[in-house]
Amino acid sequence: MSTAPATARTRPGSARGGDTGLVVCLSFAALTGAIVAGLGSPIVFEVSKERDVAIPDAQWTLIVTLVVGVVGTPVLSRLADGRRRRQLLVGALLVVAAGSALALVPTFPSLLAARSFQGFGYAMVPLTVSIAREQLQGVVLARTLGVLSTSVAVGVGLGNPAIGLCVLVGGYPAAFGLAMVVAGSAAYWVWRRVPVSTHDVGEVRIDVPGALLLGAGLSATLLAVARGDLWGWSSPQVLGLGSGGALLLLAWVVLELRVAAPLVDLRLTCARGVLGVNVAAFLLGIGVFGGVTVVILVVQRPPETGLGLGHTVLVTGLLMLPMALASLFSPPFARAAEAAIGSRAVLSVGSFVVASSFGLFAVLHEAWWHVALMMLLMGIGIGVAYSVMPAIIVARTPAYRTASATGINQVLRLLGGAVGAAAAAAVLSAHTPPGAFHPDEAGYVAAALVSCAGAALAGLLAWVLLPPRPRG
Repeated sequence: MSTAPATARTRPGSARGGDTGLVVCLSFAALTGAIVAGLGSPIVFEVSKERDVAIPDAQWTLIVTLVVGVVGTPVLSRLADGRRRRQLLVGALLVVAAGSALALVPTFPSLLAARSFQGFGYAMVPLTVSIAREQLQGVVLARTLGVLSTSVAVGVGLGNPAIGLCVLVGGYPAAFGLAMVVAGSAAYWVWRRVPVSTHDVGEVRIDVPGALLLGAGLSATLLAVARGDLWGWSSPQVLGLGSGGALLLLAWVVLELRVAAPLVDLRLTCARGVLGVNVAAFLLGIGVFGGVTVVILVVQRPPETGLGLGHTVLVTGLLMLPMALASLFSPPFARAAEAAIGSRAVLSVGSFVVASSFGLFAVLHEAWWHVALMMLLMGIGIGVAYSVMPAIIVARTPAYRTASATGINQVLRLLGGAVGAAAAAAVLSAHTPPGAFHPDEAGYVAAALVSCAGAALAGLLAWVLLPPRPRG
């Protein structure tokens, strides 16, 4: 067993027995990344109006962030297996802050570029998890892992009211101005508070060809899915992008299985004990990211169009608070349940609760309390499911591969999210009458049911693929 983590835990300045300041700092960094990366969903409708683009086009402010997150997260996670974890976390936060500044340029292309930069915000979870595992131990480590893993949902839910207030006062650029200040502050705090790592595994190599193949293949495939109905599923553009993307992704898989230091360790991804949690992460990503976008569009759609609640971005953020609070407070109950019934059952139950939330929304979406109840259910499910994922992975992977293993799980969440967001855009586009600005009600219902199916399948496959572990 490597002695580097143990040495780090006993040296001065490390979190021996629990360091509240370090835990709060890491939590703030993870929440910052989640808030900034999650800016896309609540402003889709606003961007559509301000930049005069169709709603499916405006949804690319969410999709492009997820695509960059899919590629950037494993790169940073692999680098975090070395000694420069603090520097990587600071650098990622500064890139996010720079992206927020770029969003202040009042054009749609600059907004898409800015949201690309902000995709590095999704790398905060594996980066902070790797630092926490080196610096913390025992119960403090377990609690911190749960908080960091649910930070995406908590950050989105807690940040959206503030984002909504900014949009109400100064439009969506004001929200990016706030994000720039928060990300920059987080970078400064991490630099001052997080100890320098003493963990060293030697030279860390980056699979640059793998990153390029994954980014190109994923972008082409998602573009074909999202624009298929508009261009025609049998059009040369869709067939060319779809087949080209599939070939690039196939080449990426072959490359990853042959290189010594792959971007995504597919063997580790499919290893017994972690395959189930990784498949669940992908399918939950399809449900959560795609479904939340659909819910927000219904909440903000003007009721005079025959469907929608007509709420502002601020009210939308307030309606998401139940999700954030439930995600924040449910992990302790998940850990208690895990001790009683095992992690496999807890992950499955959490996934089915998420599925039930989108099933409920497909049936009930005419009043604000329908949305609040749906968000509460989703938050409970996310808090339960996501909080046990890092513990399952940490228990089944070597200490020196923690960043990569948790990074893979995060990548699969984002990959599922990108697929879910693109699928939602495709479904809504298919249900938008020619010349109309809004999809019809059946489109929203169908998209919600797609999210429901993704989360339900996550619960089923988590139970089937995860091996039972002895209790106690």
